[in-house]
Amino acid sequence: MSRPGGFQNDDVVRGAGMQAAKGAGLVALAIIIGIVLLQIVDDGSSGPVSAKSDRTTTTTQKRGTSTAPTTATTGSSTPAKAPDQVRVLVLNAGAQPGAAADMATALQQKGYTNQPEQPNDWAGVDGKGTSVFCKPDFEREAVSLAMAVGPNTKTPAFPDPAPPFSDNVDCVVAVGDPV
Repeated sequence: MSRPGGFQNDDVVRGAGMQAAKGAGLVALAIIIGIVLLQIVDDGSSGPVSAKSDRTTTTTQKRGTSTAPTTATTGSSTPAKAPDQVRVLVLNAGAQPGAAADMATALQQKGYTNQPEQPNDWAGVDGKGTSVFCKPDFEREAVSLAMAVGPNTKTPAFPDPAPPFSDNVDCVVAVGDPV
C-alpha cells in the first residue's frame, strides 16, 4: 500500500531526523560520562606546567588556643623570564677554540639573543663538560638555559669569584671539554 503521491518522503525525513537526534544524544552522553570520570579520577595534583608554582603555604596554630592560625607564603611569585630577557655570557672553559662562539650562535637561534658580551675565554679553567652558572634568583632560568645548551649540562651555583666579563649578565655558559 502506498500513500497518495506515490513517494514515501515523510518516512525518509522522519527516519533521518530520528537518526540525527540519536547521534546528538550519544555525543552528549559521552561528554557527560567523560566529565564524570575526570572528576572521579583526577585528584587535581597535576595540571599545566605553567600553572604550577614553587610557592609554599604553611598554616600554623598552637594547640589549645583560640587565636586564628597564621599563614606564611614563601617562594617566587614572579614568572620565569623569557629567553630573550636573560642576559647570557658564553665562555670557553677548556673546549676547542671557537666552541664558545658556536654555542653563542646556537643559543641565539634558540631565543637567547640578549648577549651583551662577545664569547670569550675563561683563562685558567680546565672545565670538564658544559655548565650553566646563574646568579641568585635565576634558578628557573638556569634550568631552561641548561636544556637549551644540551644534555648533560650541569647547573652549579654561581661561582665566587665570579667568572670574567660577567658583571652585567644573569647567566654564564661555560663550555668545557666534552666528557
